[in-house]
Amino acid sequence: MKSFVRERNFLILLTGLLINGVGGGVYAVSGMLLVLHLTENVLFSGLAYFSITLASTLAFLVAPFANYVTYKKGLIVSGLLKSALLFTIPLFYLTVGLNVFYVLVLLFVVALVSQFTYPIESTITPIIVGQDHIIKANSFLHTIREGMGIAFLAGAGILVVFVGPVHAIFITAICHLLTSITYLFFNFQQPSLPESKDSFTQLLSSYTNDLKAGIQYIQHSLIPKMIVSIVFVNLAMGIMVPNLPAFALIKGNENEAIYGLYLASLSFGIMIGAILTPRIKELDFGRLVISSFSITGMMWIGAAIFPVVPSIVLFCTGAISIGIINILIFSAIQQQVETSYIGRVITVLSSAAAIGAPFGGLIGGMIGSTFTPIVPVFLCGVAMIIFSLSWLSSSILRKLPRIEDARLFPNHLSEKV
Repeated sequence: MKSFVRERNFLILLTGLLINGVGGGVYAVSGMLLVLHLTENVLFSGLAYFSITLASTLAFLVAPFANYVTYKKGLIVSGLLKSALLFTIPLFYLTVGLNVFYVLVLLFVVALVSQFTYPIESTITPIIVGQDHIIKANSFLHTIREGMGIAFLAGAGILVVFVGPVHAIFITAICHLLTSITYLFFNFQQPSLPESKDSFTQLLSSYTNDLKAGIQYIQHSLIPKMIVSIVFVNLAMGIMVPNLPAFALIKGNENEAIYGLYLASLSFGIMIGAILTPRIKELDFGRLVISSFSITGMMWIGAAIFPVVPSIVLFCTGAISIGIINILIFSAIQQQVETSYIGRVITVLSSAAAIGAPFGGLIGGMIGSTFTPIVPVFLCGVAMIIFSLSWLSSSILRKLPRIEDARLFPNHLSEKV
């Protein structure tokens, strides 16, 4: 047990993430299935994914406002708001009825609120555990979260079969409420806030300056060189993900629980990646990306072709690289960026990288409804191989050393030294 694991605030953060893991597992299965049930059309699953991922591309408009509330208050209020919004789904279902377009809008709003909390969670982790423990702490959190997520997702698939997606979303709402209560017990140092006397114009100006600062911070780093290829990966994932519910129904002979197993296998693969990360972080990052994503592509092509059992195994294996790369890039940013800039840098990066996802959802919905949901999964596998080849063709990305030696922000590092 590492020292940070026993730290009070870290345990509170971990508890909140685990509760969210329960709700998130149920929501991941029930949200997309609810849209599919209401319409029986994969195209609307694509629209649902578009709604959710569009919020990620707008994160740069929302997340900087996190600088104007204490971290603790921001997490608590966001959880309460998401809980209240999700409670309306079972409420309307039992009273006036549920409209698919209302569900699509609600999915977007809930995802948009989440964009407010992501940079806060990213910022408080190094505050709680210290700079020296970031990689180990992130690996620990991802391992625990994804490990529990496997059971949650698999269980959620079975739960939805018995109670239906609407009542399952009610469970997610309760989980967000419990998470807000848990975060009430945080006691780490909170940031100073702008004076309450500031006018809206002044706050807006300050917000704009924060946003520009985040963009300028990464302008002369290696991040812009990575963004184009990451956008391509998100486009490919966007084509695949909205088709997974219908894809799982085809593979599992209309058994809805199979969708939960596919999502659980995805989490299991990411968890394996998180476990492996501290052990392989010494490898050259460029070569690691190239080799791991080429394997991912082959695994997911196989998942599209083979029957359900080998398909789930291959789908899981292909997800390992995602767990590895996410933690390494995320940890490098946390280590190399000043604490006051972490939230802004991650927001700008995630917003830019997420541009491909909503459009991928629309394309995937059209491909899945026109042909079969199997085709988008196959195409996503092909795209992963193309992604690895793009890194191979770039001398800068191909030659990146181990992540702790890869100076993503060379100017800022030199200034700090």
